[in-house]
Amino acid sequence: MSTTFSYRPGFISETLFFSGLTGILIWVIFHHPGGAMRERILEYISKLTRPLRKRELAKKMGISHEDYPKFRRVLKELVQEGKVARFRGGKYGPMDEANRIVGRLHVHPDGFGFVSREPEGPDIFVRSEDMGPALHGDKVVVQVYKRRRGTKPEGKVLQVVERAVRQLVGVYRSGTVLPDDPRFPVVYVSGDGAREGQKVVVEVEGGSVHALEGRITEVLGYPEEPGIDVASIIKEFELPEEFPPEVLREAESLPEEVPPEEVLGREDLRDLPVVTVDPEDAKDFDDAVSLEALGDGVYRLGVHIADVSYYVREGGEMDREAYRRGTSVYLVDRAIPMLPPRVSGDLCTLLPGEDRLTLSVLFDITEDGEVLGYRITEGIIRSRARLNYAQVQAAIEGRMEEAGPAWEFREMLGLMDRLSKALMEKRHRRGAIDFDLPEPEVFLDEYGTPLEIRRRARLDSHKLIESFMLLANETVARYLSERDVPFLYRVHDRPDTEKLEEFARFARALGYRFRPDKAKDPKYLQDFLSEVEGRPEEPVVRELLLRSMKRAVYSPYNIGHFGLASDVYTHFTSPIRRYPDLLVHRVLKEVLRGTLDDEKKGKLAESLQDMGAHLSDREWIADEAERASVDVKRVAFMKERLGERFWGIISSVRPFGFFVELEDFYVEGLVHVESLVDDYYYFDERNYCLRGERKGRRFSVGERVYVQVVRADEFLRQVDFKLVEDVRPRRRAKRERRR
Repeated sequence: MSTTFSYRPGFISETLFFSGLTGILIWVIFHHPGGAMRERILEYISKLTRPLRKRELAKKMGISHEDYPKFRRVLKELVQEGKVARFRGGKYGPMDEANRIVGRLHVHPDGFGFVSREPEGPDIFVRSEDMGPALHGDKVVVQVYKRRRGTKPEGKVLQVVERAVRQLVGVYRSGTVLPDDPRFPVVYVSGDGAREGQKVVVEVEGGSVHALEGRITEVLGYPEEPGIDVASIIKEFELPEEFPPEVLREAESLPEEVPPEEVLGREDLRDLPVVTVDPEDAKDFDDAVSLEALGDGVYRLGVHIADVSYYVREGGEMDREAYRRGTSVYLVDRAIPMLPPRVSGDLCTLLPGEDRLTLSVLFDITEDGEVLGYRITEGIIRSRARLNYAQVQAAIEGRMEEAGPAWEFREMLGLMDRLSKALMEKRHRRGAIDFDLPEPEVFLDEYGTPLEIRRRARLDSHKLIESFMLLANETVARYLSERDVPFLYRVHDRPDTEKLEEFARFARALGYRFRPDKAKDPKYLQDFLSEVEGRPEEPVVRELLLRSMKRAVYSPYNIGHFGLASDVYTHFTSPIRRYPDLLVHRVLKEVLRGTLDDEKKGKLAESLQDMGAHLSDREWIADEAERASVDVKRVAFMKERLGERFWGIISSVRPFGFFVELEDFYVEGLVHVESLVDDYYYFDERNYCLRGERKGRRFSVGERVYVQVVRADEFLRQVDFKLVEDVRPRRRAKRERRR
């Protein structure tokens, strides 16, 4: 099945926000089974002059006996979402009067924390004495008690709605376990078998923010043993290691060949020049691209995505396990897939020379990136080649020997490169922000020992595929939104004013004028980043500005994507490794086939909010685990280099010292203020630097320094440096600043 949708240039951008977003809101209110009830409750409660008990509230609202169960369920959801306040005695009232919000608590190692209520609203600062029984990661209710202009609102935890942690990993010490994550307190444990200094897994059974109680469930081994570092992270984040037998059985029962009847019902795209482009070590290829010339400067660009939904049926064993996992996790030495290898690495992978089922988006596009029309279709393809990014880059640049199999497709790849750059330029003009931050690339030996840690190169070939995937994601989101279909958007809210004002102080210290009042427009941020481009402090400025942004999440309610300057966006292009994409595929196929009736829409809309929250949480956990796995290898790498000296750039300054990013390796470490013995240094907040009280010496972001490795703490996952004073890099630093 397929559908055609053509449009004149500019028509979508002019009408989409109103027709799509308004349609979705109308759908939620009038067709969503809980939508009308939600609106009734919120409207009535907003006018209350005093809190009411549940039964009293239902009676005054005229809720029938038949509708009362739905009323209770929706009221409970509104409390969990932080839109309705529940007071002592089981009474309910407007949340604004109560000044309470619901969100996730993120605890800093120093004891304080923040409650995040994304995708909307500023974070709430929580002092350590105001956390009550809450722990890092818990979903909590916070009473906001202080709001001062120019500072974060402050609050106190009233209730733990949901515990985030069931188990912890740490080192056993005389009847206690010291958690690897310093944001958790010591655990007093029972259980035999652990020896002093061994890594263990603890099931948390009780306790408070000051001390926990638990039971040892597994002994992992001594920290220095090969593989224990990453094994500890898998346990710490409760990542699934094996697939349940029933999931593997379902995967093995799938047919090796595509059934003939399925081929007949699809558009045959096997004659297209389709190729996959992935990292050299990739095992699953869920996206492919093709390009044909139509004449008169018009091309047909194909973005072909593996039809995982054909194999992973809704409600099946694989589906339930995939939803539980939410996403594949890519640790430093292994991948933990969302789907069994039989599906992720075989049946759904777009292998060269093999017939594979896809959902394909075919664009008619001009040389300057103007999309004249598109078509979405259920197809079948046969990839011509499996290429990697380095080969494609070599083909684009005309390096035949290094291009390998990509050389055969050099003409097509060169056209794709030009098209992708035209698309990037269009996104740039509308205000999309490209932070272009480096990612670590860690090289390990067969025992897991790190040999090198460097910045991963970002090639034009990476940007080529990224540009086409962004186009497909945005197009599918538009298509579904215009048809008033409930689905999961990928949303990114505007940044908090408080965070922007904090960034403005940092920028001012570097000599840049940053206007927080204008920064709610992504085009302004893009222009600001252009101003720092090419300067020594550019990487630091980009990273700190990114930290000022909110996190993108999955939601059934569209608020647009701030970072992409897009009014509608979703995830469609990676269904092998992301469950939200699989969900979008199912909805899209129902729409293409005309089988998404009102009953199905209602059931889907009713479940999307919980699904979005769960899948956003799973993504956050995966990101945290991936970062932790890199951090442990960074520490191990630097532990072998204790006493060695390196040049580096000051990447950030704090009251307790400054962080230095090395030039030779992609490693960051701390120069503690106590190690600076030539003067008493204090944090100059106005100029964002450490300043000597007597001599006036300054340490500022972007300054080049010479440091020695003095500590690599596997427990804190932190590297410490000491400033080396016998080499002064000041003249060289000035030359670099002039460049």
